[in-house]
Amino acid sequence: MVWDILTDFSGYLMSVAAVLASEVGDRTMLATTAFATARGEFTKTVTVSVAAFTIANIPVVLGGALVSKFLNVAYLQVISAVLFIGVGLAILISKGESSIIKRNTSLTLFFTAILLSELGDKSQLALLSLTLIYGCIPALAGAVTAYSAVNIISAALMNKLVSKYLSARKALTLVKYVTAAFFLATGITLFLITAVI
Repeated sequence: MVWDILTDFSGYLMSVAAVLASEVGDRTMLATTAFATARGEFTKTVTVSVAAFTIANIPVVLGGALVSKFLNVAYLQVISAVLFIGVGLAILISKGESSIIKRNTSLTLFFTAILLSELGDKSQLALLSLTLIYGCIPALAGAVTAYSAVNIISAALMNKLVSKYLSARKALTLVKYVTAAFFLATGITLFLITAVI
């Protein structure tokens, strides 16, 4: 009994460490940080990102090895690329505070982009390996903990920096263009990576 608890806890810690290492600086962390800052809705954006990460990883924990036999990850990356570019373009053409950045459809696109981006991602591959060693619950719990921590910390730091050094109007304009550039660059990069595969 004690050994099982220790094994589960070590699996949890290994999952936390693996996902922390793979998510720091990852496109989904950067997307969450940029989107939370652009929307001005930190809690909602981070929650949606964590939900997308969790939903994307449940199938991995339950049967990721089978999924890879039936789905071509390259197609999912193309769809993810289109969504990232779509979000970037929507942000660029938006105007003022009543822009698409504030609409639920934009949040839905963001959710879908994060969800599809996680499919086949390095953190998901690490999670699959950890699931095979430690089991479903420790691996998924550790992964969600690490993903949440990375995104909460990065989004909070960005929000603090923007609010401290820029006026609200300048911050919104700057974040709008930086966010749009990030989403466009990520989408184009995903297309290029898929073309190489």
